Amino acid sequence: MSSRAGAGVTIAACYVNLEGIVLGADSTSSTYIAPSGFHYLNYNQKLFEIGEGSTLGIVTWGLGSIGALSHRTQIAILADNLKTGAVTNVLAVAQLFAAQVYKTYFAVHAGDLARCHALQVKPAFDKTTTPPDPNARTQEEETEFNNLWLGLSLGFCIGGYIFPDRTPSAAQIQFDPTVNSGTPTITPIMCGSRFWGAPKIFCRLIKGYDPGLKDAILKSGKWSASHNELDAIFADQELIHSILPIREAVDFIHVCIYSTIKALKFSPMPQICGGPIELATITTDRKFRWVRHKEWDSAILDGENR
Repeated sequence: MSSRAGAGVTIAACYVNLEGIVLGADSTSSTYIAPSGFHYLNYNQKLFEIGEGSTLGIVTWGLGSIGALSHRTQIAILADNLKTGAVTNVLAVAQLFAAQVYKTYFAVHAGDLARCHALQVKPAFDKTTTPPDPNARTQEEETEFNNLWLGLSLGFCIGGYIFPDRTPSAAQIQFDPTVNSGTPTITPIMCGSRFWGAPKIFCRLIKGYDPGLKDAILKSGKWSASHNELDAIFADQELIHSILPIREAVDFIHVCIYSTIKALKFSPMPQICGGPIELATITTDRKFRWVRHKEWDSAILDGENR
C-alpha cells in the first residue's frame, strides 16, 4: 500500500465566483498500513501554485503519489510544459495535466486496475442472499474491490485563469478505477463550491444529510413515496446561500474544512482529515496568493507558539 500513499484521505475544496477562485485542503496523509491500521501524518501539502507568479492553482485528493513521482513533481512538470504558452484556458490545462498524469498512473497500477475491473463486472456481494450467488463477489472479494477502488481513486482541481482572459474558472480531474480503467474524466466548474475526498460532514452541515442516509432510507423498504419526494424533503433542509464575495468564500471554505476535521476528531471514524488548513486565492486582479500556508518548520513546531 505504500505506492498508494494518502488513499481516501483529504477534504479538498474549490469555490468559483466572479472575483476569482478559492482553493483549500487539510494536511493529513496516510503513509503506510501498520498492523493497527493506516498510519497518518499531518503536515502533507495538497494545495499548490502551478509554477511561480502564476494565475493557476491546484488541489488534490485521494492517492498521495504515483510510483516514484510525487504530485509536487508532476505539478512542476506541468508548470514547465505551460511555459510554451500553447494552452489558453483552464480546461485545456486540465486536459494536458490529465494526459500527463495518466501515463504514470496506468503504468504503475495496470495490474491493480485490471483486478479492480475483473471484480467490478461481478455482481456485488449480498449477505442476505441464501444460498450465495455463485457469480457474485465473495465477501473477501467485496472487501478487496472496495479497497482497490479507494486505493486507486485520485482527483485534482485546477483553478484560475490564463491571460489575456481574466475570467475565473476551474476543472475537476477524476481518476476512478471503475471507469474505463481509470481513464480520467474532466468536468468544468464555472460557479459555486465543490468538495472532494471526505464530504460526508460537509453534506451533513450544509445539506442537512449525507448520501448514506438517503440510500439507507430508500433501501429500507419502508419509504413508499417516490425518490423525487424524498429529494424534496431533503432539499428543504439545505442551508443554501447566494454566490459569496471572495473573502466570504474564503471563510466558507475554511469553515467547511475545519468542521470536517473537528467532526472526525470527535467521532469513531478514522482521522483521515486534519493538520493545518491551507487556503489560497486567485483573483481577477491578482495572481496566486496564499491565505494560509504552513511554514517548512510547522511539523517541528507541531502547535508550539512562535
